[in-house]
Amino acid sequence: MTSVTIPSKALSIDAIRVIRPEHRLVLIEEHEAVHCSSFNAHILKKMMGIESVNVLPEGTSTDDILLPLVSRSESVNPSLLRSANTGARRTRFGLSLDRKLARIHNLTPLGSGNANRCVSLFKQLDLLFRTQSEHQVAIHNGELAFSKEMRITRGLSVQGDSSTSLFLTQTDTPKIRVSSVHMHYDRRFSRGIWGEGSETKVYEDSYRSNMHQVIHSALERAGVTLEEVDHILPHNINIKSWRFLCQSLDVAEEKLFARNIQTEGHCFCNDMVINLSDAIEKHRLAGTNPTASTPLRFLAVAAGAGGMFGACVLEVVQLEGFLNERQAI
Repeated sequence: MTSVTIPSKALSIDAIRVIRPEHRLVLIEEHEAVHCSSFNAHILKKMMGIESVNVLPEGTSTDDILLPLVSRSESVNPSLLRSANTGARRTRFGLSLDRKLARIHNLTPLGSGNANRCVSLFKQLDLLFRTQSEHQVAIHNGELAFSKEMRITRGLSVQGDSSTSLFLTQTDTPKIRVSSVHMHYDRRFSRGIWGEGSETKVYEDSYRSNMHQVIHSALERAGVTLEEVDHILPHNINIKSWRFLCQSLDVAEEKLFARNIQTEGHCFCNDMVINLSDAIEKHRLAGTNPTASTPLRFLAVAAGAGGMFGACVLEVVQLEGFLNERQAI
């Protein structure tokens, strides 16, 4: 294990809120609703491991899923708001979601960022990790698929709808310590999904090496080895790519927290938060009691369109007092 110096205060995730639609589309039965054929729906299930996705029902107000944030308390009282999302559109045209959230929750908005696509949340964490601001911050991630192009991506994944928020602070008594964040850009693929077919082939050939680079850099910065990681929290693009990646990393597939790929689909930036929330709930129900000397270690990893890659090491130091809000609408 690499020797690192841990600062007296750490960036800590002290609360999470996950909001998911109760309405679930089973792809084989409702393939037209996700803009694919019956044949492609069977391929998505058999080859990619995707069986269903959560979708906000037609006619449901987007306010119901987008406006709630982590509940305030004496210990959870953010003053600043950051936003991360993948798509350029988060809500109906003409509405500033950040301004509305700031007004409702009495926060100062610092702007949203989707330039990093599915790793935009990692970019926000990286900014907070680097600045070590004393301000308490809420990060909001609203991800709704407003179009066919957003709902299904080249037959490789299907996007689900969701909203998440996190509360972060710099503290000497962290609950979930953000031990490292690393971003990696491969500018050859800056055109993303609009690139030529030849670019797609090169991207696929380079995918593992790019993922290895960002994973090992994040682990090294945290002073943690892959063997010490309890769970890898993936972006839920499909199970096929993750099985190949686990093989190339020589990691047992059991470490991959992959259950949401089958039932949730890919929720863009929210994959990390949803998987983190579900992993914590799993360990809570199992009676796991992490401590500073025996933390639960999670490695969260994502790849975004445009050759963007992100990874961070999260160490669960204590669950007492941690707020893990989970809501279905």
